[in-house]
Amino acid sequence: MKVFNEKETAEILKLAAQGSQKEIENQGPGLTQVELEDIAKDAGIDPSEITKAIKTIELNRESGDQSFWGGPFTFSEQVVIDHEITAVEWENMLVPIRAFFQSKGEVYSREAVHEWSSPRGTSNSAHITALKENRKTKVSINWNGPLTALPYYLPMPIVGIASLLFASGFLELGAVPGWSFVALSVGLTFVAGRKALRKQMKTGFAKLRDLAATLEGFSTAAKETGALETEHESTAELTPSAPEPLLTLDDEPNVTGSAARNALRTRE
Repeated sequence: MKVFNEKETAEILKLAAQGSQKEIENQGPGLTQVELEDIAKDAGIDPSEITKAIKTIELNRESGDQSFWGGPFTFSEQVVIDHEITAVEWENMLVPIRAFFQSKGEVYSREAVHEWSSPRGTSNSAHITALKENRKTKVSINWNGPLTALPYYLPMPIVGIASLLFASGFLELGAVPGWSFVALSVGLTFVAGRKALRKQMKTGFAKLRDLAATLEGFSTAAKETGALETEHESTAELTPSAPEPLLTLDDEPNVTGSAARNALRTRE
């Protein structure tokens, strides 16, 4: 049987992955980063390259999704916890969720799914779902903020009106210099607003990914807590309890000195 070296293995896996993309659906279970790293080890690929590839894909996705107005204005992330979370774990997960969105939100819990949603009527909506299936929990984080761009582009009409007044007062508005000044002022305001908006969206998406990592961390925390409880139970079983006294003495004064000698003489 032919043996392929590391370079050939990487090329084969790359081509095979590209060929299988036609059959892959976005709703499939997918693989976690740890699982991808395990596959890379088996294929002779440095696991650190998986982390680099993930960062490259995320950057390309953000740059590819950018719109003319500085978007994207939607976010979607999914992480997998390697066990089915309990109701107590979900309550613990709600703490960082509510702290992040600064809202108590609306919570729904059923047998196989837990949900948190931002209050109705909010301009930026968020929805987090924890779906339990196949002894795992798939946590999906979705955010949509179409009105996020408004504060960054509100200065445009103000600058436009101010530049018109300035051009009509100090420049000949009907001439080329006047209209050029107005167009330049509005254009610069638009570019500055879009740049600031893209920076803000990039920061916001990074924080959402941190939230996803925090929720995914409940898997490790649950394992550590379970191991700690098991250790405490084992220690409790091995450590003998303190023996109870065979006789409880009342707090009465002791008979000492001459009283004791008198008692002994009386008995004689």
